[in-house]
Amino acid sequence: MIEYSKQESEIFNVPFGRLNIDEDFEDWTSLQQAVTDSNCKYIRIKIQNPRATQLDHILSLAPKVHLLEILRVYRSPDLSVTPFQNEHEEFKIKIVDEKHSDKLAQFIFDTYEDIPFGNYTPASILKIFPTDLQLNGIVEYFKEYYCGKDEKKAAYLFYNASNKPIGCIVTDYFDNGKGSSGSYSYYVAIARDERNKGYQYKVVNYIKFLVTERGYKFLDGSTRLTNLYSARTMEKVGCKCIRYDWVYLLEK
Repeated sequence: MIEYSKQESEIFNVPFGRLNIDEDFEDWTSLQQAVTDSNCKYIRIKIQNPRATQLDHILSLAPKVHLLEILRVYRSPDLSVTPFQNEHEEFKIKIVDEKHSDKLAQFIFDTYEDIPFGNYTPASILKIFPTDLQLNGIVEYFKEYYCGKDEKKAAYLFYNASNKPIGCIVTDYFDNGKGSSGSYSYYVAIARDERNKGYQYKVVNYIKFLVTERGYKFLDGSTRLTNLYSARTMEKVGCKCIRYDWVYLLEK
């Protein structure tokens, strides 16, 4: 149930775990036991479209439970039947392998602006988990799993004609065998000095090509509740909000 996070545990020097909960989840007794038995002192939980009763259960799982973020989750139309256009011909696009993982890491360090845990993270948690360590945790996770070791996890860097990096995508590919397949992007960014030029739309639109190259159907992604710019970009490429994910941190 609870996944031990090696990178975060080592960076934070405290046992750290993660758990994703579907919106139809009901086995709270087993989850409570799993939390109690877990060696993780901190557990990040993401729950889909929580109902009031589910939130009550979340808040009772540990002595302290902190809301970190609320995410809008978007999905495109079925790309196997919906026409779309090439908007990225001006870019050179390279998939990131282990040899070039440091370039991806530096680009993320240069472009990341939010609190990695979530923009609602309380000051008491920031004292324990400073934002620089949080970001290190994310970057090390991306370097470990998204740079060539797993065919279902990938990262891409976008370069302009002068070979300057101007954008990146870090994404998962999924296929549950029931007609739901595609790409879920965890991080999309544009270089600070290249923003407001329409590049974010072009970079996100490129994911459609990645999806259809694999014979998959959907472009999925999420934006923070307060990030209206990214929300507009998702809507501009044809995506619609399909749910809200609430992110909590359990402090045992």
